[in-house]
Amino acid sequence: MLSGLSFNLYNWGMSKKDSGDKKYYRVLNILNRLNEGPVRVGDLSEEFAVSGRSIQRDLERINLTGFHLDTPQKGVYTFAPGVSLNSFNLTSDQLSVLVLMREMAGGLGGAIKEAFDKIFARATASTASDSYFYSVGPRALNPLTRKFYEDIIFAIERRKKLKVSYAAAEGTRERVLCPVKILASENFFYMMAAVDGGKTGQFPKYRVDRIRSLEILPDEFTPPSPELIKKIIGPATTIWGVNEGRKMKVELKAVGAAADFLQSKEILPLQKVSKPSPDGSVTVKAVIHHPMELVPLVLHWMPEITITEPRELRNEVKRRIAAYLGKDGNGAGASGTV
Repeated sequence: MLSGLSFNLYNWGMSKKDSGDKKYYRVLNILNRLNEGPVRVGDLSEEFAVSGRSIQRDLERINLTGFHLDTPQKGVYTFAPGVSLNSFNLTSDQLSVLVLMREMAGGLGGAIKEAFDKIFARATASTASDSYFYSVGPRALNPLTRKFYEDIIFAIERRKKLKVSYAAAEGTRERVLCPVKILASENFFYMMAAVDGGKTGQFPKYRVDRIRSLEILPDEFTPPSPELIKKIIGPATTIWGVNEGRKMKVELKAVGAAADFLQSKEILPLQKVSKPSPDGSVTVKAVIHHPMELVPLVLHWMPEITITEPRELRNEVKRRIAAYLGKDGNGAGASGTV
């Protein structure tokens, strides 16, 4: 079913009852119904608990998109002759975008790749080699398995608690969680969940590939408001930024390729880049929640990027470099402190 995939990575797992996804879910569901045969406005209105006019607007959106509809009788709609999800023709640029997204889904692997492959097969009979684009990037070694994906989505939609066995750094232990969102970052999937009986308003992230077992419990929980979840996720650009901890203002100076990179991509939350100075350098200001939002970026682009503020982060980068240089051939740290 097309309705099984919403490819906004920070909105994975959003309940179909959430206002942001209601219209999206209805349209994709109606498309699938039309692919199977005629649909009745009255039936859809009753099923989705919306007015007939809302269903009419959904059908108008579908028609304007290019899936032309016929009305053999009042209140009944069907695909026009020759129209189906399986044979829908795409232009070359539409095909290229679709294939590019398919490559991105392939990098995530598991259930996402499987779901997107089905979408791709329904939309076009062309192959990936027909596209002008190709996505180059890492491939997931621990993809989201279909079983865990379906169970977590089921629990989020029905507000069910989960009993999981989780392999954390301190060892494997069981815990009861109240899942609210699936997040994806750097080819890892995380379940954002409150700990049952834990502190109110806190939602730790659990890497899905570290879940050893998962059981859906009959107990229900009251989910947090969408506004609270949006506030926690905020403008985060990495999983480290999905955090309601302290905010830290940072300032960087970048030159050369690092300056070009930071002018072309929003890598840091609330990132603001100055106009290039005569020597081509730029000043970058941002607000982060966790040092790891920034430290890997600086280590990656050294020596073309430096932290000007705050001093504590600059010292953290120096500490990591010193620790690395202090390792001997066996990977053991050198004696002494930095």
